[in-house]
Amino acid sequence: MTSLVLDSFYRPAETLKDARLELALTNVSSKPLKAFSLAYTALTRASEEAVLENADSFRRIANFHEVAPVKGLELQPGESWRFAIKGLVNPARHRLDGPKSGYVTANGNIMEVQCTDLKAPVELITGDRKILPDGRATDPLHIVPWPQSVEIDAYRDDVSGFHIATTTPEDLAAASRINALSARLFSNAPLPFFFTESPNLLTLEFHEDPRLANDGYTLDWSARSVTLRHGGAVGRDYGLTVLAQISYGVYCAPERFKFPMTGTIADAPRFAWRGTHLDVSRHFRDAKDVKRLLDILAWCRMNVFQWHLTDDEGWRLEIRSYPELTTKGSRRGPGTMQESQLGFASESYGGFYTQEDVREVVAHAAGLNIDVLPEIDIPGHCTAVLKTYPYMADQAEPPESYHSIQGYPNNALNPAMDETYGFLEKVFAEMADLFPFEFVHIGGDEVDDRSWLSSPKVQRLMEERGLGDTMEVQAYFMGRVRGILKSLGKNLAGWDEVSHGGGIDPDGVLLMAWQKQEVTRELIEQGYEVICTPGQNYYMDMVQGTCWQEPGASWAGVATPEETYAYEPAAGLSSAGKDLLRGVQACIWCEHMTSNEIFNHMVFPRLFAVAEAGWTQPENKDWQRFAYQSALFPAL
Repeated sequence: MTSLVLDSFYRPAETLKDARLELALTNVSSKPLKAFSLAYTALTRASEEAVLENADSFRRIANFHEVAPVKGLELQPGESWRFAIKGLVNPARHRLDGPKSGYVTANGNIMEVQCTDLKAPVELITGDRKILPDGRATDPLHIVPWPQSVEIDAYRDDVSGFHIATTTPEDLAAASRINALSARLFSNAPLPFFFTESPNLLTLEFHEDPRLANDGYTLDWSARSVTLRHGGAVGRDYGLTVLAQISYGVYCAPERFKFPMTGTIADAPRFAWRGTHLDVSRHFRDAKDVKRLLDILAWCRMNVFQWHLTDDEGWRLEIRSYPELTTKGSRRGPGTMQESQLGFASESYGGFYTQEDVREVVAHAAGLNIDVLPEIDIPGHCTAVLKTYPYMADQAEPPESYHSIQGYPNNALNPAMDETYGFLEKVFAEMADLFPFEFVHIGGDEVDDRSWLSSPKVQRLMEERGLGDTMEVQAYFMGRVRGILKSLGKNLAGWDEVSHGGGIDPDGVLLMAWQKQEVTRELIEQGYEVICTPGQNYYMDMVQGTCWQEPGASWAGVATPEETYAYEPAAGLSSAGKDLLRGVQACIWCEHMTSNEIFNHMVFPRLFAVAEAGWTQPENKDWQRFAYQSALFPAL
């Protein structure tokens, strides 16, 4: 039962130095509270120079704040302690930017605090929320992403599924596999494929066609049957998935969707890379949730899953050479070595994937034609590593000589230390054994430009190698990391900052362009293969409306479902440049996603909009049709 409640109010000002958070801790128990301190986590952070009002002291590490009341304060039942923090690092823009969770420490005891949503001035409550129109459709087909060619002459509503007219084990297994996918996503719906004849079924025939691409297919409809022609096993699965979608649409909304009677659907993906990234460091999701997300990706024919396994907030991958990474580095909160962040403050929060979990997830993905791209974020975003193994830091480097943009002090692996590369060699060797995909993602993002400059070891390295600044040091580091991966038969993928400081040889390197839309073109001009994933359009943590009540962040702007759908990743590229644009990717960053309800609100239907950008040619896209179908999209 909750005994303490924390309300908070944001008061903006012309400068962040004068902006304020006003807070009120109310004792709703029947006992007085004394000799206590309050801890809370909030993305709107106090600055180092913040001024306290009606409080004695505070400390902050990233989003974690601990505040001590004025000496001798006793909080009687029903009373509130009101205090303020003047001077913020960043402005609050939405209701989830304030305290997400908190606890009080009194006499060595931890008491959970209920945190209400951050309140805002009336002018910030615009009413501009996430919206989707009812939409319309010219073709009564439930298919997403939309195919390249749909030429259907007539429709029918007197069938309920498909009879598999084949005896080949491969075709039978493929139909059974898509049946299982449909059942996992929609347990209340009938299966699309049947293996013995019965009334109201269309006969489904298979033909392999070497003229089609491996992932291409056609569906030729006649009065009694449909023929699935496919270039390879992947195209067969994609064609079956489309048939399953058509069947599901008719079951859910027969007044809106129909089965084709005669005509042809011809299809193949626009881009080879149609990806989704998931951050499990900020908020951990177990293997069951991950496999559910993989099922959703398969349903919309995405084919790459980038698994963001490590960050400042927690290390999620079992590495047997370094067991403490998961016994210690995977948890945060009271009683652990890492402070609470981003929610669940009063508990030891976290989790990790065993190597058996990983193999299970990778196998599940492979059965869905999805490659798993593992990411460990280096050299920055390594607080969990450096807290677990302090010897990996230069002991002569001052402890807070720089801070990351998220507020973590000295959070980057040191490129001048042999211990760094020894650690990475062992970590990458185990990852290479777990993940068969050709790429390993090494992060490379958001390293503060003051990083390492107070490290004597890095200073010697800079002098020996003629390196001028932090980014050139990072480029040296990336070159060595690339060599380690090459020795393991892997290629390097990273965020766009890998190109900074002179970058590395683009051969075999794949970069994700995230910081702004123009970066896709800039990286391609430097010779890199690129995945287009701009924060302004394809980051699922961006809010979908300007209103204070809308959950999410807006540092990159507002990304409505329609704007995400309309964004064209190849805009401004030359014909040669388009050859280096390998594809698109949605990124699910989870700072705000403390529940599946928030996750689903923020991720869908925008994830499907990115899927359609990756699959469907621009001239075949239709926002109204997409909105019309969106009510049937699966969610986590």
